[in-house]
Amino acid sequence: MAGDKKNKLLVSLSEIKKELFERSVWPTRQEVINQTIVVIFVLILASAFLGFSDYVVTYLTRALLDGSFVSSVLGSTVGLLLSLIVVVLIVSYFVIRNFRKNRFDR
Repeated sequence: MAGDKKNKLLVSLSEIKKELFERSVWPTRQEVINQTIVVIFVLILASAFLGFSDYVVTYLTRALLDGSFVSSVLGSTVGLLLSLIVVVLIVSYFVIRNFRKNRFDR
């Protein structure tokens, strides 16, 4: 009984060894370097996006809590730019939605 379990363990270990060293295809050094660069680049982009989003939300929250949201938005270049971006995004959303709706109705 104990010998049978030991045999199964040895067979399992030998299968694991074959899977790791004979059947698996490991990436080359250059592939690992390229993938690492892509991951770092994506992390930098994601952190920049999150930082910008945090700045926007903080700015809007402070403006709302001050009670003078309209005057602070219109008096600030950043606020005016953000308002313009929001308006452009809303208009483009409805234009694209209308275009897609008309395209699929044909």
